[in-house]
Amino acid sequence: MHIRLAADTDLQPLSHLFDHYRQSCDHPSDINGCYTFLSQRLSENDSIIFVACESDNILGFIQLYPSFSSLLLQPVWYFEDAYVMPQYRNQGIASQMIARANVLANSAQVKLVDGHREQSLRV
Repeated sequence: MHIRLAADTDLQPLSHLFDHYRQSCDHPSDINGCYTFLSQRLSENDSIIFVACESDNILGFIQLYPSFSSLLLQPVWYFEDAYVMPQYRNQGIASQMIARANVLANSAQVKLVDGHREQSLRV
């Protein structure tokens, strides 16, 4: 398994995974809406998506949204979305993706913040 940034070539399988994620959060299926949303995020560079892959299969993803923090006086990446396919859970995949995001955030001198709890993420 390897973790990398998502690319346009991932849109189709990533859209299906994103649709499963939304359904797991009690939202109705909308594969076309997911595709459009993710396509816009990637083309406009307003989110950062890491994918965990094995062979040609995407097993999971996390999504970060760049912003700024007035209180921290620095750029931040809000960690909003995470999903791993059920059959691959409890194998540390989400933790590995977060760790990879932390490495990139540190190298870019950006703080990674949990968008749901407004606190720094450390793995």
